[in-house]
Amino acid sequence: MQVEFKQDKQLKGNQLIIKAKKLTPEIEAALAFLEEKLAQKITVYQGSDEIILPLTSILFFETSDRHVWAHDREGSYLVKQTLRQLEASLPSDFDRASKSALVNCRQINAVKRSITGCELGFTASYKKVFVSRRYYQTLISHLHEMR
Repeated sequence: MQVEFKQDKQLKGNQLIIKAKKLTPEIEAALAFLEEKLAQKITVYQGSDEIILPLTSILFFETSDRHVWAHDREGSYLVKQTLRQLEASLPSDFDRASKSALVNCRQINAVKRSITGCELGFTASYKKVFVSRRYYQTLISHLHEMR
């Protein structure tokens, strides 16, 4: 089976096209996996607006001032769940980075380690998250498993 990715900057939205001679069990499994991933959403709040975001767009969740915030590339949104509740309900793409942060491992594109600690960078975003020593090894192992 051949897998290929082509970037097209002319597209307004993302498209995924699968071409095959016939529908095989492997292709059915891949389609089911993708549909499940794309279907997972979370309700967040920005001011008085209620917004439904796909989980795939979330970079990380963090606690600040006794509230939980979801961050994507555009901004941050209030979440009406605790980090523990989120951690229990989120897919395995999300992992704990510190006592106050859950990160989407699929969105991480940089791990910057220094004397003072470790920082995560995200795809096409200026946002960063600090990784505590307690969660560092588990998170790095999870990243290596995913890739």
